[in-house]
Amino acid sequence: AAMAMLQRTSRALGRAPLSSLTLARPLLHSSGFFGQRFLSLPSHTVLTMPALSPTMTQGTIASWLKVEGEEVSAGDTIAQVETDKATVDFEVLDDGVVAKLLVPAGASDLPVGTPVAVLVEDSGDIGAFKDYKTDAAATPAAPAPAASSPAAA
Repeated sequence: AAMAMLQRTSRALGRAPLSSLTLARPLLHSSGFFGQRFLSLPSHTVLTMPALSPTMTQGTIASWLKVEGEEVSAGDTIAQVETDKATVDFEVLDDGVVAKLLVPAGASDLPVGTPVAVLVEDSGDIGAFKDYKTDAAATPAAPAPAASSPAAA
């Protein structure tokens, strides 16, 4: 009875009844968000460029200390990251296996938050990430130069 009243109210207000929303469900599942790409990957963690100092906005992967397929434990140093002030250890927070290094050693000016590596729980899952790429792993475009102020006459 409550549903029928809600449908009558929706029609009176010119809105689609709630029951019509269930028709959109197959569309959501066929789209990229719920599509094969995300459902086919095993459980994983994407490591991003960390902010290793309060003022850090970007960094350079100076060197990777772990390779794909290598096990890591919480607290292990996975890479050396050059900031604007120093070279700092990038430590992992969870146990796992390095499935994919998304950026090469020497990759510079990576903004904080850029995906740099993928960890999985089981070494048997590494193969699923052989061709893994993220849109954010691409180097962002350089910011536009600031406009110079007009000269005083």
